[in-house]
Amino acid sequence: MVNSDDLQSTVEEIQETMTAAEEQLLEAQRQQPGDPEAFTKAQQQLEAANLELEKMIHSADREQRDQLQRLQQRVQQLQNRMILGM
Repeated sequence: MVNSDDLQSTVEEIQETMTAAEEQLLEAQRQQPGDPEAFTKAQQQLEAANLELEKMIHSADREQRDQLQRLQQRVQQLQNRMILGM
């Protein structure tokens, strides 16, 4: 089972990663795109977050697994939006 402190810490970290990635996506959608390296880094951080969630899901209890799967779905949706540039 996943420790609740570890779970909360990971969730907060992933939410921060998602916020930074969304900022990069918005910057890329503007007339003058932002830094391509920062955009790529944000995508890489999202992928790392997705992999971390996958590991945690396997050792979580049912309630934690539900929470982690919802967060993973949001990460994957953001990844898709970044790929499509939307």
